[in-house]
Amino acid sequence: MGPLLPILQSMIERSFGMSRVIQSASWFLIGDSGLRRLYGLRGVEDDRVREGSGLGARILVRSASDPVRVSLYYPDRLVRHLERHDPREGLDDRNIDAFAALVEELDHLLTLASRAEARRPVTLLELELHAGVTKYLAVMHFIGRLTGRRRISDFHRRWARHHLFEKYVLGPDDDAVRYREAARLAARYVGWLERLGVPLRRGELVRFHSRGLAEQVRFIEQRGP
Repeated sequence: MGPLLPILQSMIERSFGMSRVIQSASWFLIGDSGLRRLYGLRGVEDDRVREGSGLGARILVRSASDPVRVSLYYPDRLVRHLERHDPREGLDDRNIDAFAALVEELDHLLTLASRAEARRPVTLLELELHAGVTKYLAVMHFIGRLTGRRRISDFHRRWARHHLFEKYVLGPDDDAVRYREAARLAARYVGWLERLGVPLRRGELVRFHSRGLAEQVRFIEQRGP
């Protein structure tokens, strides 16, 4: 990904007050060849591959090994797509999904490392909720830089919410239910967060990261829609 990954790592760590547990997320990065070599799995290698027939971007954890093996897998085609449509040069319908996938899996890696350092357990819903908040913050940050405006327009906020929180596949399986619930909670939280004064947001994000899932959910549900 060139210099984009360390930029995002620094942004995530600063936003939530994380200590730098992982010096460089790129050390954990693998593509399609690494996925085959290390895990014997096949990724989505090109646009002709039927959707669902391979792995998309994700964190791969092998807990049976000692030490635990963790890899940050981004399909080669996702990387190529973001190189052609660099989010630092523009965010639109062409690259928002790829950018969100990039941020989401990086956030999973950093959150897992932060929880491991604190010797705290973490659930899949907690990871998805945390990443949902992070994706929105990242998109707002990049839009602000691209437009040169400190205040993001309502149009851009609605557009980001649609792509990040509202267009999930409706399905009965556990993953779909978890993604929808994480998106609902994240959307509710960032809506409340944006009503805070700017000086208060940083401290609140640090507290958000420090809360466990049950406390996060109670906190969010007690706030307005």
